[in-house]
Amino acid sequence: MTKIDQNKIKSIREKHSKGELVKDILKSLAFGGVLAAGLALPNIVQLLDFFGVTKSSEKFKIIGAVERMKQNKLLKIYHKDGADIIEITELGKKKVLSYDLENIKIIRSNKWDGYWRLVIFDIPEKNGKARRALSQKLNEMEFFPLQKSVFICPFECKDEIDFVTEFFGIKKYVRFVLAKNIENDEFLRSYYNL
Repeated sequence: MTKIDQNKIKSIREKHSKGELVKDILKSLAFGGVLAAGLALPNIVQLLDFFGVTKSSEKFKIIGAVERMKQNKLLKIYHKDGADIIEITELGKKKVLSYDLENIKIIRSNKWDGYWRLVIFDIPEKNGKARRALSQKLNEMEFFPLQKSVFICPFECKDEIDFVTEFFGIKKYVRFVLAKNIENDEFLRSYYNL
């Protein structure tokens, strides 16, 4: 999963638009995956501390959001070793990924390391929608389409590809190749201004 910028998470005292508090709570849980919550759910100490909660109205706002996320199966709460544990579910993790999918991009390094990164896929027709979404996302990320299911990029992008393919649920159909030499790559070097 890509790293989430903790600085982008708002304080509870800031105004949250609809769904934004849930988004921030999920992101905070995604940092560690599991959060020990104290002796009882109304005492979700660590989560409250994370958001800097000082007023009871802020506390109820967080607890309400946590309860809604539990109902929507984005997180689960269970008792272990004398504490209630809040844990983000697979569905919750997928939701966190969706928040950053639109903004994911490849960072161009100052100096090219001389390696080409190829993304090769053979995705079954039953996953056609995911295949089209992957192709579109690779184009948005400025990969060059060598063929219908082969894309290339000269910059480090393994984490981003893992993120995107995991999100679309097609990771097992995608291969990532690191290549030193691509025959007749002059047009690619020109395309990427290398």
